[in-house]
Amino acid sequence: MTRYDRTEVEGAFRHYFTVGPISENWDAMAQLFTDDGIYRDHFYGMFTGPSEISRYLEGTMGAAPYVYNPLVWYTIDDDRVVYKVVNRADNPEPGAPALGFDSLQVLTYAGRGKWSAQEDWWVMYEMKKFAAEFREASSKFPMPDSPLRRRDWGDWVEWARPAEGHVAHPSWMDRDGFTPISGRADIDFGTRNS
Repeated sequence: MTRYDRTEVEGAFRHYFTVGPISENWDAMAQLFTDDGIYRDHFYGMFTGPSEISRYLEGTMGAAPYVYNPLVWYTIDDDRVVYKVVNRADNPEPGAPALGFDSLQVLTYAGRGKWSAQEDWWVMYEMKKFAAEFREASSKFPMPDSPLRRRDWGDWVEWARPAEGHVAHPSWMDRDGFTPISGRADIDFGTRNS
């Protein structure tokens, strides 16, 4: 017997993904965690509760404003949602394909639209390769417009892309005193991995 109706979990996940990766309202996404909810990144560490999760999400996403997260696939099994995104950047080279690396997330549903846990898994080598490729392309082809371009959401999951004409405005942009998180040394909260 399942604990939650699939329709409820699916609706909560669509809301979660729309608020976070699509709308980039990272603070609102963090508020969808329970007060004791845990967000665990295999490299950066563990963050507990909406406040720490918000600081982590906004900080890391604000450090790389050119990155966005198209949804490749997801699956639901009772209270768990496993999904894959591409950490993507539009290639500064005109006509060149987008750059990116994959990550896998496991979400645990807590009921009533809230989540009790998320785990993020990605490969450091792939992230470093992506960053180097983006830096190299940027040095050869400086972007004339905003680094907040989001041109290629893929054709994988129809509902998981912004509406036509959407202009990216991540929540960290309006944060007074915002400081991006460029590495583990920038984090003075949560439980950091050594």
